[in-house]
Amino acid sequence: MTAVLFKALGFILMIALGYCMKARHILQQEDSQVLMKIIINITMPAALISGFRTFSIDFSLLFALGIGFGMNLLLLAAGWLYSIRKDGETRALYLLNTPSYNIGNFVLPFVQGFLPSSAILCLCMYDAGNNPYGAGITYSAASSVSGGDGKLSVRNILRTLFHSPPFLAYFIMLMLYLPGIRLPDAFFELCTLFGQGNAFLAMFTLGLIFEWHLTRQDIREVAQILGLRYGLCLLAAAVVFLLTPFDPVTRQTLCLCLIGPITTLAIPFGLSCGCRQSMIAALSSMSMVISFVLSLFLLLLWA
Repeated sequence: MTAVLFKALGFILMIALGYCMKARHILQQEDSQVLMKIIINITMPAALISGFRTFSIDFSLLFALGIGFGMNLLLLAAGWLYSIRKDGETRALYLLNTPSYNIGNFVLPFVQGFLPSSAILCLCMYDAGNNPYGAGITYSAASSVSGGDGKLSVRNILRTLFHSPPFLAYFIMLMLYLPGIRLPDAFFELCTLFGQGNAFLAMFTLGLIFEWHLTRQDIREVAQILGLRYGLCLLAAAVVFLLTPFDPVTRQTLCLCLIGPITTLAIPFGLSCGCRQSMIAALSSMSMVISFVLSLFLLLLWA
């Protein structure tokens, strides 16, 4: 338990450092865009590739893919039904922030820091099911109710996915490994070296983008969106952990994925749909806080 607390404290300090750098005007919130590009294009793909060093296909990985896709579908349907009588802008907030997860920038560092390297493969498969929603499905649904110009198109969703370096990284590795092609250990050692910076950069960036500017009248709406999301997510995590027959590492990884925060893509998509920036920032920030507390609680429980 001491080791878990020490690593958790390290993550808190990384986030706090990012926030302090912004508060003291050493860095600006806009600088997070540069760090996000480094994470998405370099450190995150490297961290994901390193997990394929001991890759092997089993049913639990296929289950992770299915639950990633199915859970997002459930959350999207819940957001659609719950907001059916609300105005277009509010409905867009529900459809963008009830489903989809920030796996690469948030859950991956936790898995890297606290679970065996084999857990990364399970995370990758879950994210493969999650990615289509964050990359386009939720935006298409949100723009359709808010008067935007987005269209629900499989072609557009696939184009977005295959322009995503993290998705391409584990898609290519999966295509190599299915027919039995194995890459040399030196390649994985190099990827591990690059991927080790992912946890720090991801947590530091979260501190940079953390923000809370919300009027009292909007707090209730934010609470309802987050309550709907995390209520269903916690129920799903309990079912997975208690009722599935998989090994502890797989169940723990899936639980961490299921309680992950809202994808950061909800921010630009929300702005595109005409949602208020204060609401978008509040949902993103509070989601990070809630997911961090829940993840830390589970890791301490499992220690």
